[in-house]
Amino acid sequence: MKKITLLIILVLTTTFGYAQNFIINELFDGASGWTVTNHYGTDSTNGSVVFADGSVKIEKTDATIEAWIHMGIYTSLNLEAGWYQFDMDMSYAEINEIWGEVYIGASMPIQNEEYMGDLQVLKAYNAWECDDLKTYSGSAIAAGCDDSNPGKFEITSAGTYYLVFRTGGKNFGTSGITLDNLELFTTTAAPAPEPLSEFNFDFDTATSINSENLDFNEDASNTVTNGINPSTSVGELTDVSNDWWSQIKIVHADGIDLSTSDRGISIKVKGPRALPVTVKIESGGEEHSVTADYTVPNSWQEILFDFSSFNSTNNTKIALFFAIQEDNTAFPNANNNIFQIDDFIFGKYATLSKQNFQIEGLVTYPNPTNTRWNISAKNQIITNIEVYNILGKMLLNLQPNTLSVNVDALNLTTGVYISKISTKLGTVTKKLIKQ
Repeated sequence: MKKITLLIILVLTTTFGYAQNFIINELFDGASGWTVTNHYGTDSTNGSVVFADGSVKIEKTDATIEAWIHMGIYTSLNLEAGWYQFDMDMSYAEINEIWGEVYIGASMPIQNEEYMGDLQVLKAYNAWECDDLKTYSGSAIAAGCDDSNPGKFEITSAGTYYLVFRTGGKNFGTSGITLDNLELFTTTAAPAPEPLSEFNFDFDTATSINSENLDFNEDASNTVTNGINPSTSVGELTDVSNDWWSQIKIVHADGIDLSTSDRGISIKVKGPRALPVTVKIESGGEEHSVTADYTVPNSWQEILFDFSSFNSTNNTKIALFFAIQEDNTAFPNANNNIFQIDDFIFGKYATLSKQNFQIEGLVTYPNPTNTRWNISAKNQIITNIEVYNILGKMLLNLQPNTLSVNVDALNLTTGVYISKISTKLGTVTKKLIKQ
């Protein structure tokens, strides 16, 4: 790949003037300019870093040893303030339980200490988060393991900096990790970030949802089309208890916007057993977590997750968990670990009263109440009533299929609740008060 890199540099030089690669010995003609570093106590006798044949290879000296190694290389750079773009070629085969990252920082790495630098430049590979890239050869950016504008970063003041590649894990594959053609050039400023403020996945079209430690089919067939979800196409999660952190996730590098008025998530769920469902908005900032209960097995239930007490915009991931941290031996029957989802919505939390839909003659009385509410409609059959507390946890779920129904409030504590009242034509929300 060196010829391609040199050709690009030649074109840049001819067309635009001299394009300086700030990395000296980027083609690894020997080890000049580079320092090998261990991270947090790695036994260097089981880790190998070799500069040869115009590249550097990092691997275990004995692949049969179970212990992890954490090793890397670094070089020093003299940089001015401004924006920079980094890339490199990398190759590996059949890696597992391993990650590789690039950092830059003003402090020199210290042997046997973990290095995080001032910022992460690139996530090169990660066998957990990017499990479809366990064999690869090519540009680190093109690999697509990191969606957060990989390789592009800003230096705010001139000085000496250290560019560090570090990798750690158990299985370095059949040929180790090989790096070559490291490039660092000046570039233009990154575009203004636009945090994610809404999405609506109905699974009729392709989504941006990924999965981790479970199988996810975004084009599954709905097995229960009566009730609140007649849709034929849904998402399906298999092996939800495969791991403590089994999840589906939406990643948006420019942040998740919790600063707007519709700060919450709703999702329809159907599965074989009752369990807690958790949404975490995390990575890049303080983690926010809300849990609600799925309570009626084998029926579709809409669950709400209220994030209105948060106002951050710097998290980069929304993750959905079923029975988070559940012992994966508790439900060995695979059929108990298959759940379907639909209408996964961010940006339209329970404020459904904004919709124009109304149920003619809908009356809720007495409200406030000490014992029960009576909910009735004039000429639309009430098919479903759900009652939530202000944290978004569903407490009651009724399917009356009548024009009028009594909702028992005796076991509810004093406070404000949100009811979702559905007919075949749509859904409205009403505030309920228990005295």
